[in-house]
Amino acid sequence: MPKKIMVVEDTQDLLQHVTDFLTMEGYEVEPCINGDDAYTKLATSRPDLIITDLLMPKVDGFALIEKIKQHEALKKIPVAIFSAKPPQENEAKALSLNVKAFIKKPCSLDDLLVAVKDILDQ
Repeated sequence: MPKKIMVVEDTQDLLQHVTDFLTMEGYEVEPCINGDDAYTKLATSRPDLIITDLLMPKVDGFALIEKIKQHEALKKIPVAIFSAKPPQENEAKALSLNVKAFIKKPCSLDDLLVAVKDILDQ
């Protein structure tokens, strides 16, 4: 059974590109256009990994991660941040929320895949 990854990204083209790539790599991917969409889908979906952007409308990435970490059934799902913001600006907050990786945009799809495999192999 393939591992399931939820990708939360408000840029539609990038969301589609990452979804297509991870699907071709053998993962089941659940795309979400923002944090609100993701949290709604988490009511019925349990991904093995959540990859989220930070700057999004409605519910941003950190608000989504905080909601996930406060929910008993969701808090153990590993989360990676996928953002253009420099990791140093958010490192302390990311560590406090037990974020597993900070993937800096833009990155190659190969670098994204390495980060995904590292997290899922833990």
